[in-house]
Amino acid sequence: MLEIKNLRKSFSSNCVLNDISCSFSKGKIIALLGKNGSGKTTFLKCVGNIMNIDSGEIEYNDSNFIFINDKSNIFGDLTIYENLRYILSIYNQKFDSDRYQKSIQDLGLNSMQSIPLKHLSAGNIQRNKILIALNTNWEYLLIDEPFSNLDKEGSIVVKSILSNLKNQKKIIL
Repeated sequence: MLEIKNLRKSFSSNCVLNDISCSFSKGKIIALLGKNGSGKTTFLKCVGNIMNIDSGEIEYNDSNFIFINDKSNIFGDLTIYENLRYILSIYNQKFDSDRYQKSIQDLGLNSMQSIPLKHLSAGNIQRNKILIALNTNWEYLLIDEPFSNLDKEGSIVVKSILSNLKNQKKIIL
């Protein structure tokens, strides 16, 4: 279970997150809804330990998480495969060829494997982010804007993948 207690985050005098407490059980997909600028991304960055909080506690209960942000991939000169291998090395995780091939197939990225990420469309960059999530080990997936830039087919594929992850008792926020 992921537990957040009295989370507070401000930028100068602007309090964006004020005394937020919540918990999330395994096997759940949680959608953060709100207007632009309401603090959804800030919340994810705080929970993902990407951004410092002013006060509060975040308890992961000895579980791994991965944060997939809404920005373009920073390793644009690398291919999908090279990028994944690099990310796995950062997380000290092993590459699983079968897992990689299945996710490439599921996400429709077969023909894109040798192209540097900087030359992929925004929708295929988004599919690559999902590929990263499918090829890393985690209990909590913190994903910002998971459907941005996806066409109808891509949205259907990602919804199916997230549903399967939920059935594996993962927490997706």
